[in-house]
Amino acid sequence: MKGAAIIAIGLFCAGCGQVADAQGKLVQTLRVRDAVGDYERARTPLDRCVKAKLVAAAYSDAKDVAETEAWEARTQADCREAAGAMHVSLPPATARP
Repeated sequence: MKGAAIIAIGLFCAGCGQVADAQGKLVQTLRVRDAVGDYERARTPLDRCVKAKLVAAAYSDAKDVAETEAWEARTQADCREAAGAMHVSLPPATARP
């Protein structure tokens, strides 16, 4: 009887990994969509700088390398614009390992 219960639980959980993966991808997609929406609603250069960093982080967490790199480039441009608007200078960008 114990063996049958173990087999039943094993069969029941066989698809659990796929469901968890799908749920994880959905959460990442929603997180990216929310971050991009926040970026699009940003009104000031400083706000765009901050929101671009959050979008890059969301894509990085979603393991989307191409979009992460694109948003990191946008972050640099937006943060330079924000620094210029505030009449400050940013330190030089450093290469990431």
